[in-house]
Amino acid sequence: MSEPVNSTITPQIALAFPTLIGRFQVSNTEEINRGLLKTILEHEANSPSVDYANMGGWHSSGDLLEWGTPEIGHLRQWISESLSRMVQATGQLPEVVGRQAPPKGGFRISAWANVSRKGNYHRMHNHPGHAWSGCYYVTASNSNTIGGVLELYDPRFHTEMIDTPGSPYGQRVHVRPAQGLMVLFPSWLYHFVHPSDSDDLRVSIAFNAAWRSA
Repeated sequence: MSEPVNSTITPQIALAFPTLIGRFQVSNTEEINRGLLKTILEHEANSPSVDYANMGGWHSSGDLLEWGTPEIGHLRQWISESLSRMVQATGQLPEVVGRQAPPKGGFRISAWANVSRKGNYHRMHNHPGHAWSGCYYVTASNSNTIGGVLELYDPRFHTEMIDTPGSPYGQRVHVRPAQGLMVLFPSWLYHFVHPSDSDDLRVSIAFNAAWRSA
């Protein structure tokens, strides 16, 4: 009879295929948001909507960062800082550490305003040709329902088809609008916005950032 074998298992468990989603709450935005709201509503009153993924509501042209108000200048700074944080976080991923030197280059950013009223929403879409996309909330309703919520999809198709303990796959990320909140995510990530069910205006500024290597 053979002697028992005292085997051990050495675990090595790591995350793979991470999808970074950034949430940045900007403080002391009340005055700046009032200025942004005034500028956006003035443009809405004088410009037709550019339809992309919005169902109803108003979608401005993509030159918002060139509108030239002091509040837009603050917004540009917040976007740039948030993008820098996302690049730093990307550089700390195991897939990236030690693989290459820090990237050299910069982002070309375009932005537009969205004004949504009751019943308006954005259908599922992504933003081809860009590295990061994001949204800054100028106003937000007090609704506790799913109305107006940004929903981000797990990018791994069909993962929800198999039962896995804890159900970690195939989940969706919900982002509830809040004044001064900025959200960033990879531009290829599919997302949509649930129909607004509030009488309050939902005003946001969306943006794309394309990376240009030096």
